[in-house]
Amino acid sequence: MSDLLERVLSRTGFVDAGRGDMPGLRRHAVGNPHLEAAFSPRAGLQADAVYETDDGAKLIVKETGAGEAGEMHERAWNLGLAPLLWIVTPYEVRVYDAFRGVGTEEDRGPVATYRTDVKAEMAALDEFCGRFSLDTGTFWASDLAKSIHRAGKVDQVLLQEIQSLEQHLVEVSVAQPGGMGMAAARGACQELVTATLFASYVTDRGDIATPFDGSHRLGDVGLAELFRSRSSALALFDWLHETFNGDVFPQGMGESLRDEHLPLLEDFARGTSLRKRDAGQMRLFRFRFDTVPIELISAVYEAFARRAASDMARELGLHYTPVELVHMALDPVFEDLDGTARILDPTCGSGLFLVQSLRRLAWKCCGDGPRPRSVVRNILYQQVHGIDIQRAALRIAAFSLYLAALELETTADPGESIRFEPLIGRTLHEMDFLSAAACDLARGLGVDAVVGNPPWTHAAKGGDEGRTRKARAKDDDGGSGRSPDHRFLLAAVDVVGRGGRIAMYLKATPFMSRMWSARLFLERLLNGLDRVALINMSPLRMSGLFSEAKAPGLFLCANCGNLPPSDRILVGTFPWTDDFERSGALALSSADIAEAGKADVIANPSYLKASSLGTPRDIALIERFEHELVPLGSFLSEAGVVSGQGFQVKGEARDKPKAVPEAILDLPSVKPEDYAPLSLEGRPKPSLRQRGHLELLHARSRDLYRAPLVVFPKSAHRLALHPGRTSAALSGEDLAFSHGFYGFSFAEADPRLPAIVCALLNSAMPSYQFLLGAGPIGMERPNVLLQDLRALRIPRFVPTDALAEKAGRALASARYDGCEAVDALVADLYSLRGDERALVRDAVARGRSTLLGTALARLQDVEPPERLQIIDYAAAACRTVNAVLRISGRQHLVAEVAPGSKLGDDRLDRFATVRFRTEPGHAPADVVSAMPDTEAGRLLHDLRHHLLRSPTPYLRERRSVRIYDGAQVTMVKPAQRRYWTVAAGLQDGDAILADHAPGRA
Repeated sequence: MSDLLERVLSRTGFVDAGRGDMPGLRRHAVGNPHLEAAFSPRAGLQADAVYETDDGAKLIVKETGAGEAGEMHERAWNLGLAPLLWIVTPYEVRVYDAFRGVGTEEDRGPVATYRTDVKAEMAALDEFCGRFSLDTGTFWASDLAKSIHRAGKVDQVLLQEIQSLEQHLVEVSVAQPGGMGMAAARGACQELVTATLFASYVTDRGDIATPFDGSHRLGDVGLAELFRSRSSALALFDWLHETFNGDVFPQGMGESLRDEHLPLLEDFARGTSLRKRDAGQMRLFRFRFDTVPIELISAVYEAFARRAASDMARELGLHYTPVELVHMALDPVFEDLDGTARILDPTCGSGLFLVQSLRRLAWKCCGDGPRPRSVVRNILYQQVHGIDIQRAALRIAAFSLYLAALELETTADPGESIRFEPLIGRTLHEMDFLSAAACDLARGLGVDAVVGNPPWTHAAKGGDEGRTRKARAKDDDGGSGRSPDHRFLLAAVDVVGRGGRIAMYLKATPFMSRMWSARLFLERLLNGLDRVALINMSPLRMSGLFSEAKAPGLFLCANCGNLPPSDRILVGTFPWTDDFERSGALALSSADIAEAGKADVIANPSYLKASSLGTPRDIALIERFEHELVPLGSFLSEAGVVSGQGFQVKGEARDKPKAVPEAILDLPSVKPEDYAPLSLEGRPKPSLRQRGHLELLHARSRDLYRAPLVVFPKSAHRLALHPGRTSAALSGEDLAFSHGFYGFSFAEADPRLPAIVCALLNSAMPSYQFLLGAGPIGMERPNVLLQDLRALRIPRFVPTDALAEKAGRALASARYDGCEAVDALVADLYSLRGDERALVRDAVARGRSTLLGTALARLQDVEPPERLQIIDYAAAACRTVNAVLRISGRQHLVAEVAPGSKLGDDRLDRFATVRFRTEPGHAPADVVSAMPDTEAGRLLHDLRHHLLRSPTPYLRERRSVRIYDGAQVTMVKPAQRRYWTVAAGLQDGDAILADHAPGRA
């Protein structure tokens, strides 16, 4: 490695003069087998360095001549490993987008170039994509990075190409005289695609190819030439069958081959794009199958097969699992796992989890040494097992495993056959894992770990077996209710036992539900496993986490790695980041996880959600609400209130619309477009007759529409006075409301109640409970269901004239005072303390993106905080600490907020800073001040020392750091609104107190 390269790495923070390579900089594959392809001569790239953070590889560095830059760019794109490639030439550093595989001719070039002998340009390189920028994620916010997107990665482009190839092949098959039906054509053409992919890999590898007839050698002739005639193509297919086996390449698989298919297969093999080009976009590189990682080929083929069978995939609840999620699931499973362990994926699909398990087991057995074919094949035939209900999926799994084994094998004994033994019927089983036979089989295998991403809806095979299993699921589903993936999970627990390792992706909402079946499931699960982690992934559900799947996901990990003891569970939430959709990088930091008592989670339906999304103070408050307060529905029912959903005009119900009863036909009516918060007085309210609704699917009872009324829109968060709040309105006249509302009729109740209830529903309290309490709101949908509303916890109170008048005044001023009076009224009603009031009111801002579920709300979360917000944060932290310090009266905590302009001069403008320090005496009324310019300058100097050159892991977490220096502590966090809330201030105040607890240094 040259002195020039070392200087470049040093100037950009990857190498420190005193400490050498910084954590994350990899120079070779020894000890890093997952980076083998990047450093391997066979893959053609032979990188000089790779830099990776906790959420994946970010940069490939290659020193070479300028003339080889294009080929290295092509290799790096085929590798699909990192978004950036640095080509270091004798005179400059060229930065390439290693994700972009489609574009114009200009996109082949670097996104930026920096001369190595110009100090300012090297500083600019460091600014754009040096270690600090990659660690903190500031790289993704730069202008140069805005065009870098994972949609252009090799796996995505390859998926598009094989989809186009399959589509064209099917069109030919169906169009032929006496042609196939669509289903048969798809099956036959998928066989052709599979064979072509496998042959492409064999061709590019070169060392695997052998003569398949007397006059041809695959590596010499070239794959494209073999598709020039039907006879040579058929000879190729026969060779694949004879050389490997019939699991993937059955005898006679080329019988469906037509002469019209050959040009399509030839174009694909030659690298000619078959996809439709948009606005001059072209494929920039050809596929190099000796470089493309096998797991990407497997992942691509799984996505292809799922989409090709989209109807069945939807019926079975199948969804493509990105490779990054496969790695994340297997990392803890394989920590300290023995190399002889047996792995099972009970819904293996194309074998993504099995391929990675095979690789990891081979690495464990062979380390950094040679990997003999006999060792790899023994693992393949004995230790990696899959079950799936579809035979076609098992054939794809076998295909993927064959490719992975060929890639892993580095040596073979003389005369050792390359031919594979059949996997289907040996390690891959066509069964329903929920059947008794499959569970018996799995138990008999002696499985050490169960991994996978089971379908979230399930359709068993037909016949008696299917009817029996469906009946069993209905009668005894272990509490898993309508979530079949949870039945798969319980079956996995049954297979591996209390101490067995499990890593699965599941639907999140049943874990957070109040339904008795969901509570029964969670209790059975937690009691059936020893150590458990439950990580909520719902914030990423609209950002392409599981491709087309929009349901919220949850990652369960059991008995893996460094999990808490059996009476505790690890909980957390993957935060939404504005670069995830482009980068695909998942980062979970210590700030995103916490521990919760297993018994508490079982006993309290809100405990898990509060622990995943909130702070310890939130958990305590939500738990108090659950234990001490009553459901709104029960309270109002006892008071004589009638509640329900409004009339429905049409729908998918089997019932036919009926004539509207005369009793409600001429009532004023309201739909969502007529709604206004607080009061419906003065709003347009044409009757059902005037609207032309003479028939309704559901008219509802006339009693539901009797005044006085409080109406609550289902999309309460979207129709509220302020984003993040819920909404309700009073009506003093009888009123028919549509099914977009839930209504409460107080005709037979105390007339003072409506104003109080309306004030409560417009306060911050419902948002706080919906955000952190049990239920799917914020996890899966923004709409509020009637059962969610009825489950809202409220105190038992006696309505009085004074209370009703106060509620009326608060509602009248809500449009002008930011709902302060409404919030104060409700806080008094709940007997909240000062910091509890702040915590609840803060839920409007911190829950906005979760409850609204819009892209705009998510972006607002990551906008820079206003100075006033940081002051409120600092004041909350000081209040927390000073509440303890005032007991002695000897000292108090004050805060200084660094001027934003001072932090805007360099890379630190991505962070905001507050310094806390103690002063003697009692705390004054105002404990927050602006930091003097001279102090801010000194602080920036210290931050550069701590942040720009520190190897500590908090940088890679993109979260906060507390820097202690005697009697002061400096808080540094990303300059994003979500990190500077009042709730964060209260939590950081608690952390400062904990750090300075008696007896702690």
